[in-house]
Amino acid sequence: MIEKSIDESEKVFRELFDNISSGVSVYDAVNSGNDFILKDMNKAGEIINKFKKKDVVGKTLSDLFPGLKDYDMFFEVFKRVWKTGKSERIPTSLYKDERITQWIECYVYKLPSKRLVIMYNDVTEHRTTEMELQKLNEELEQRVEERTNELVVSEKKLGEIFGIFPDLFFLVDRDSLILEYKGAEEDLYLPPEEFLGKRITDVLPEKESKMILKAIQATENTHEPNRVEYSLQIRDKIKYFEGRIQYLADNRVAIFIRNITELKQAEKNVVESEEKYRKAYSQVNLYKDIFAHDINNILQNIHSSVELSSLYVNSPEKLHTIKELYEIIIEQVNRGKKLIRNIKKITEIDETDIELEKIESIRELNRAIEFTKTGFPNRNISIQVYNPPPKIYLLANNLLLDVFENILINAVRHNDKSNIEITIDINIEAVEHKNYVKFEFKDNGLGISDYRKKDIFEKGTRTTQKSKGMGLGLSLVKKIVDNFHGDIWVEDRIKGDYKQGCNFVVLLQNAE
Repeated sequence: MIEKSIDESEKVFRELFDNISSGVSVYDAVNSGNDFILKDMNKAGEIINKFKKKDVVGKTLSDLFPGLKDYDMFFEVFKRVWKTGKSERIPTSLYKDERITQWIECYVYKLPSKRLVIMYNDVTEHRTTEMELQKLNEELEQRVEERTNELVVSEKKLGEIFGIFPDLFFLVDRDSLILEYKGAEEDLYLPPEEFLGKRITDVLPEKESKMILKAIQATENTHEPNRVEYSLQIRDKIKYFEGRIQYLADNRVAIFIRNITELKQAEKNVVESEEKYRKAYSQVNLYKDIFAHDINNILQNIHSSVELSSLYVNSPEKLHTIKELYEIIIEQVNRGKKLIRNIKKITEIDETDIELEKIESIRELNRAIEFTKTGFPNRNISIQVYNPPPKIYLLANNLLLDVFENILINAVRHNDKSNIEITIDINIEAVEHKNYVKFEFKDNGLGISDYRKKDIFEKGTRTTQKSKGMGLGLSLVKKIVDNFHGDIWVEDRIKGDYKQGCNFVVLLQNAE
């Protein structure tokens, strides 16, 4: 089941990776981060770079793009992101070598796996349009005497520009007054009648309007393009935008807006998918190691019992010993079955949503007590429930039996006393204005030291390789109780002396 989950997660990751419109390349650092080796590239990357992935995977960044030696900024950003882990955006820049000439905008970030991811777009067409617009502005400034005619030509050319930009365009004057716009209304924060002829500061939220106004003023002062990135809530959805601001004649600016929500979501999905895949892979290895460890112990016990039985098989006076060994073998087989059931249930809880219902808990508790006593016929077990009510209904499901069983079985297995004593106290408690039923399972076993209490419910946690650990039983209990919206912890039965046994406390929601 876990392997299937990993395959599905990896498939979703690969589909996202291969089908987003931006180019994505994944690199491993070499030479202490001074160069990078290409590990993967999506379909859009092949188109933008004019490469076939199979021909270039394994090659270094400097070999793939020899022109980078003339553009120090690219390599400096790549190395800085790899060293600091802080994402950076490379503004629209020209890259040129003997093979390609392109205007590229890049976003560079580092994955938790220490790989470098470069997301990029070929904006050559947009940049060419911007340069044409700049050329137009220069012509307008040189022909002041033909001001009226040139303004007509300018408006005509701006109209042509409106038609080739897919998102939004705004024409703004020196006082941040919105003169004109063009684009899809679904990306507008307000309808046109509410912003045309008004200042940016009057129609956008304060934070975003200040950011855009600052960029506009910088462009007006320097005549250099500027870029801003911001988000807006539009019809109950958060959308992300990139605005590029270009100076025009007569102290006006053109603002080209691109919706980058899909790009932002793709970036987030790439990181989340890798994290989910890494977590699922770690869980597989963890369950595998625990299963191998516990099954090995079970098989070793069976093997030892079989070997001892073979020594006594021809000795009638040892018949009772052979019977005891046989019962040990049966107990170990039952342990193996229980281990497999626990792993199956843990994976099912990981992969499905748990539905809760009204469950009568005293009946389930009595079933767990009977099962525990039957499962250890050679142990002298006393289990006392103090003042149990006839019935108590909890918000749970049929996995409640597994909670009780695993706590009781754990109390027996980790007890070296000849007389095993377990007492169960049941009380009603109010926690944050909700009624909970508090079960306390107190035993006279080996106990759990303070430094192990904090992680005893982790998935098969063992303090050292040689420690016996608690297997998967308590991690299953913790996972079930969490899904019941309850709580579980362990205390000393006698406060301050853990060697006197444990008190496992379980809080579950009262359904009455």
